[in-house]
Amino acid sequence: MYPGELLAITGPSGCGKSTLALCLAGFIPHAYGGKMEGVVRIQGRDTRDYPAGGLSGIVGLVQQDPDAQLCTLTVSDEVAFGPENLCIPPEEIRERVHFALQAVGALDLKDRKVHTLSGGEKQRVAIASVLAMTPVLLILDEPTANLDPSCTREVLRTMEKLREEQGISIIVIEHRLERLVPISDRLLLMEKGRIVEESTDRKLHRRYLPAAGWTDSGTDLRQGEPAGLEKKGEKQPLLSVENLQAGYEGREVLKGISFCAYPGETLAIMGDNGSGKTTLLLALLGVLKPGEGRIFLNGKDITGMRVARRARDLGLVFQNPNHQIFENTVFKEAVLPSLFLSKEAPREIEQKVERLLEEFGLRRFRDNNPFALSLGEKKRLTLVSVLAYSPGVLILDEPLVGQDGDRLKLLISALEEHRAQGGVTLMVCHEPAVVVACCQRVLFLSEGKLIVDAPVKEALLRLAELGREEYLPSGYRLTSAGERG
Repeated sequence: MYPGELLAITGPSGCGKSTLALCLAGFIPHAYGGKMEGVVRIQGRDTRDYPAGGLSGIVGLVQQDPDAQLCTLTVSDEVAFGPENLCIPPEEIRERVHFALQAVGALDLKDRKVHTLSGGEKQRVAIASVLAMTPVLLILDEPTANLDPSCTREVLRTMEKLREEQGISIIVIEHRLERLVPISDRLLLMEKGRIVEESTDRKLHRRYLPAAGWTDSGTDLRQGEPAGLEKKGEKQPLLSVENLQAGYEGREVLKGISFCAYPGETLAIMGDNGSGKTTLLLALLGVLKPGEGRIFLNGKDITGMRVARRARDLGLVFQNPNHQIFENTVFKEAVLPSLFLSKEAPREIEQKVERLLEEFGLRRFRDNNPFALSLGEKKRLTLVSVLAYSPGVLILDEPLVGQDGDRLKLLISALEEHRAQGGVTLMVCHEPAVVVACCQRVLFLSEGKLIVDAPVKEALLRLAELGREEYLPSGYRLTSAGERG
């Protein structure tokens, strides 16, 4: 790589992208066991010749899981931690902290405690903590995975600025290529641990983008309803929420949320990082106790019901899969919830799990430790563990993280099957094209309030009117007279 170059790396989930990043940053071979062949040179020097930690301040790595690299109590301490260990003067550290937080749009988080941040907010802080080290090579492993569209745009603008003004070399590992392709100098495609293709032509880069059906290019938002949307009529809601209020440590997050979800609906939950999306999901399952409001399932008030009892009907897949993995093999983990929550016989459960593991590309890891999987594989494993006991309501927090196009199709197929059986899915999702492809309604949160609750196309029109164009599919158009065309 050359100064100021931006290299994008993509490929199927589990193909070795994150392992490559660890090699480039010098963590392999210094911090990981195993065998490494070949040479990685940074500034002409073999990474093996650097002492452990010797690449700090030269190479900065932002990992897939922000929780894995956040180690202090407050945001300002976190961003200052790296420069402090490089013995940078205090005044310069303060300047670096301000610059780094401003670069990722997180100055307002400066005094927050790290454990109170949302997943997207943690991602921004993790990126800021590496930027504060002013590396000459910046490696970002799925940096936009947990970011809302506006933050994604801000981070990509920051990358362009860093390479143009400071000559920083940047490597970005991503599945979400639509915004990255136009600014990349080179793109590498990996498969099964190898680089199988390289492109230096930005026009050719576009062949790695999803098909038009996923990008929804040219969609006329004024025509028709989303595919599969049914009229509710006299149908009773499966899930109802009334005036829900919840928060953390005295800080109110949700402010009077009310909505209904009907059998056969897939609802996208959208909104900026920190708007309350994950808080809503945790409150529905009872992991977080609401301050006010009520939750009804099939007309029954479950507000005071224990989490273990709710989990039979409400299946939650956490944003961070490490928070819900307990067993020492993939198969045991996939079976575990069903053994407690399903009424099926153990043999039937095991057969179903075996089928799901095969379907989601995890069968070959059956006897492996789940913590050895990639982030995308862990996300699929936690989804399999919930699908196996068939809850009526699926609650999915950012299920697209770490998933390539083929895995995305598997997820959407599973959601369609669940919908066909009369189930409800609530899915936190930042991908407008995916929302258009598989959801019937959008719940859009802003600062803890539900400001849009409407069928998908109507919701997108409302968001356009609110100036939230970053949440619209690429290539959308409005056709009413006097409006955008």
